[in-house]
Amino acid sequence: MERINPYLNNIAYYLVLVFAFVLMLSNALAAILAGAIVLIWMAQTLAYRRKTWLQFPLFKPICALIGFKIIVIIVMGYYGAFGRVIGQLTFPLIYFTLPAIVVTAERRRRVLWMIISGAILAAGIGIIKYLLGIEPRISSLVSGPYTLGIYLSLVFCIIISMVVYSRTIKEFLFWCLVSLPVIMGIILTYVRSAYLAATATILSIGLLKQRKIMIPIILLIAIIILISPSIYHKIQNRFDFNNYYAFSDRDVLFEKAVQQAQKLDFFGNGINSFKKLVDVGNDPSLHAKTIDDWHSLYFGPLLDGGPLLLLAILGVLFSQLRFSFALFRKSRDQEQKSYQLGILFVLLSIFIIGFFSNVTKDPIIAMLCWLLFGLSMI
Repeated sequence: MERINPYLNNIAYYLVLVFAFVLMLSNALAAILAGAIVLIWMAQTLAYRRKTWLQFPLFKPICALIGFKIIVIIVMGYYGAFGRVIGQLTFPLIYFTLPAIVVTAERRRRVLWMIISGAILAAGIGIIKYLLGIEPRISSLVSGPYTLGIYLSLVFCIIISMVVYSRTIKEFLFWCLVSLPVIMGIILTYVRSAYLAATATILSIGLLKQRKIMIPIILLIAIIILISPSIYHKIQNRFDFNNYYAFSDRDVLFEKAVQQAQKLDFFGNGINSFKKLVDVGNDPSLHAKTIDDWHSLYFGPLLDGGPLLLLAILGVLFSQLRFSFALFRKSRDQEQKSYQLGILFVLLSIFIIGFFSNVTKDPIIAMLCWLLFGLSMI
């Protein structure tokens, strides 16, 4: 084990706990805490000349991602707030800090509990506001329905893996109860991509020959939907594709992205270049005038930084997929298998949601993903 300063490490660990809890409650505080955690890690790494982080499975993919983004910024520039660009460059550093700070499986368990608790609280606040008629769709204190829906669907992946590896009926029922507010939160955001991701996760359980677990979860979701006719009708309306706004302009964005891709430079158009390429305010084909992104994990990086930036992002995700799948197969520890299965579900959800949203550009979702990926090495 590498040298550490126990006092600094304990401070960093408690900061990680708070960071995991407030991630969906205050993104500004979460960003400040992430910065403090990274600084403590960097200070110890430099002081003790630690080199373990150079062997992490995502070290080379993350270096390629950050390095190529810097090249794109130098060659093609960036658009929008500089803080957003800095966030895209620095948030991956969260991944490197966690094995050195969290260290043990017990500590990882506590961090996961803080993530789940924060998600439940965020969903609970939104559900209360929804039931009081304050909002037509639930949202968190710091984000709209879309970010909350995606966040809850990723946390649901971790919870459902706990359900799969429950050892007793009591533990199974406990995790089902924990999942209840998260499932209800996903439903009441009315975010279709979150529905698809959650559905894919549940069906994956069936592929793992855990149908006895899949069936009660499906029944639970059906009861929540059918118990309220208004919820059922709203979901039905969300999937009414005869409505001209049914695709939320994503069909128009897809056409425009294909057109832009055909005349793409090698280094793309610059980071956050959407507003440079699309005049949303004066474009009659776009009904929502607040759109500021391509809403695609695949077209967004491609048009911002060219094919190599897209390959760099996919390289990070597939490297994590390879690492977690290998650890899931060879590990005999139930807790380790459970967590790696959760990460596999998270990656599946990211690939699905990526057709409708660029999750790497949302700071809340990006920080959650780097946090979860970092914990997978413990």
